[in-house]
Amino acid sequence: MDILDLTATTQARPQYKIIISSQSGLSTPLPVKNHTELEIGFGNGEFTVQYAKANPEILLYGIEISQSCVLRCARRAANLDNLKIINTDARYMLRELFEDETLDKIFMQFPCPWSSNKQAHRRVTAKDFSDGLAAVLKIGGKFEVLTDDENYSEEVKGVLGGHEALELSEFEINPSRKITTKYERKWLEEGKKIFRLVFTKTKSFTVSRRTSQEMHIKIDHKITEKDIAALKNISGKDENKKSYWRFGKYFVSSDDEKKFLLETLTSDDEFEQRFYINISPRDEGFLVRLDKTSDAFLTPAVRLALNDAAMKL
Repeated sequence: MDILDLTATTQARPQYKIIISSQSGLSTPLPVKNHTELEIGFGNGEFTVQYAKANPEILLYGIEISQSCVLRCARRAANLDNLKIINTDARYMLRELFEDETLDKIFMQFPCPWSSNKQAHRRVTAKDFSDGLAAVLKIGGKFEVLTDDENYSEEVKGVLGGHEALELSEFEINPSRKITTKYERKWLEEGKKIFRLVFTKTKSFTVSRRTSQEMHIKIDHKITEKDIAALKNISGKDENKKSYWRFGKYFVSSDDEKKFLLETLTSDDEFEQRFYINISPRDEGFLVRLDKTSDAFLTPAVRLALNDAAMKL
């Protein structure tokens, strides 16, 4: 058993991390300037850093899920004030990190085409992702994607070009660019074709945010420490195996009216979050909810974990 003073500040692992920032204590939505751009999946950061240096008047965010790539980019970007590097999964976090109509441009350099049908939800063309793009771009804002896969370029052209708030405004083969990526230079030297597609946002569009949602479950009976202890190391997953959750250690307050925190780890198709479930007395029973110190987003796995904890209690 661990004893915790619930009046103290408790920190869970943040669900995204800003590696380079001139500000501290940033929370969602992230701040923007008059001209703010975003690169998704920047790899080793060569293009990202050169682009930020060449455009000092803009604020550039870079999102990358690989920690090793983030570290390489961070070393390249030392003392660069207009670049903020974010370590997270853009598939889930794009619409959580930015408000509607705040970004002037979003670009991706050679994203993985994810050719398997089982991986279709990872593509740029996945509805959740394309809707997120359409929401956070300003009207007139651009989404630019480069690929060396012609079939993929045709899929992106058809799906995003058919989005209600986006239209294809530019399509080039082997574009001439002042700043290029390592692989782009290599592929052009080998005679491979590079396809550049630009989509323009034409009208307002929005999506729901998980950050603005709450979830409370009322339990109409008393809960004891023994009940909470029984949840330790219990795990579960949904039917399609894309959501996973596991309960860890727990904390109990030292006052007479027992309050509990239950450490929880969730994964939504590899998007991991670690947070605390708060289980506190309410009226004649207990209330199960996300603890306010845990900056977690209500993904399907988080909802399932809360429901599972409440059902087992």
